[in-house]
Amino acid sequence: MNALIVGLGISGISSAKFLKNSGYEIFIYDDNAAQLEKYSAEYQKYDGNLKYDLAVISPGVPSTHRVIQKLSEQETEVIGELELAGRYVKDEKVIAVTGTNGKSTTVSLVHSFLKNAGFRSFLCGNIGEPVINGIGKGYEFFVIELSSFQLETLKSLKVDVAMILNVTPDHLDRYKDFEDYKNTKLNLLNLLKKGGTAVLGTGIVDKDFRHPGFDLKLFSVDGTDDIKCDETNVYFDGKKLKVDDLKISGHHNVENIMAAVLGVKKWVSDTGILRKSLLEFNPLAHRTAFVDKFQGVEFIDDSKGTNVGAVEKALAGFDDGKVVLILGGVDKGGSYAPVRVLAERKCKGVVIIGASKEIIRPYFKGFKNVETADSMAETVEKSFKLAGNDGVVLFSPACSSFDWYKNYKERGDDFVNKVKELKAELEK
Repeated sequence: MNALIVGLGISGISSAKFLKNSGYEIFIYDDNAAQLEKYSAEYQKYDGNLKYDLAVISPGVPSTHRVIQKLSEQETEVIGELELAGRYVKDEKVIAVTGTNGKSTTVSLVHSFLKNAGFRSFLCGNIGEPVINGIGKGYEFFVIELSSFQLETLKSLKVDVAMILNVTPDHLDRYKDFEDYKNTKLNLLNLLKKGGTAVLGTGIVDKDFRHPGFDLKLFSVDGTDDIKCDETNVYFDGKKLKVDDLKISGHHNVENIMAAVLGVKKWVSDTGILRKSLLEFNPLAHRTAFVDKFQGVEFIDDSKGTNVGAVEKALAGFDDGKVVLILGGVDKGGSYAPVRVLAERKCKGVVIIGASKEIIRPYFKGFKNVETADSMAETVEKSFKLAGNDGVVLFSPACSSFDWYKNYKERGDDFVNKVKELKAELEK
């Protein structure tokens, strides 16, 4: 049998290894010639005239790609790595999390809760480790972060808990409109096992929505019948979980905690275990992470803030009139108007960078302090000056990173490094 791997990233190579061990002859394709050459000694290159029994595509490869179109013409089955893995999941419990923002923090919390309760849990999916790598390894739980791209080709995976945290405009360069994007996220509910649990942020479905096939739990910082919070605690099932002195903060992280608690409560409800996990939990890199503070200016790295909704949540956690916001990168097709509205109250300045500069700039026409920059070093310097020895420089770009960088991690690392270099220069 012949299998084609389209896209030679982490999930693609993991799929190739798995299928090779399962008896398939492996063929590979990638638009990146260097990446293709890297693996050409181990696997055969794509031949457009060959008939394939199966094709596994990476999440970033759109259905309009010429190779995918050719495969469709040949009536080849085209699936993603997660769909491949889903066909081999047996007795493992599956907790799957999607949403526009907060996915990585929430799955990490769920994974931590389960591990501290003594379960063998595998953290996987969009957060980094491919699900296929956990097949047959003796795990009791798969905790999976799912992007909308991954949900497009997912049918066979059956989940015990489906969590949809929030849905705000994103990836409108890929989907025809917001409803198309939202419906892709809602596809996760179709994967729920009968009697499973759906954990949803309020507003995703109508508050009176009920489904006979699964148990619905809703969460919000405004409170629901299922879980509530105040300034210091989260309350559920008559229990109190203290959250006011954690290393993660902000309303968005309280909601992530609430979602995670609801997601695991069938297996972990001991507040001692939950509290221990929360106290040990550190903010994930590039997600409103503190970088440094000097000469009265605090620097925050939120490079993972790749959409407008994420920037709104990040800005909401800071004092009014204190923030210098860094925006820009590769535009994803949405409106920046919500950021401009919030910036009127929260921001003392804005620095716009990257390929989307001319798209974002009109939204800030008439704003008091707007700068543009052509490098990360210039961005950090101008932001520091706008902060004026009393403020917060928030790098939350609302865009993807592919104009200047490989990914948001490389972008965030560069921001952190340039902050360090500026500090060293000022201390000379």
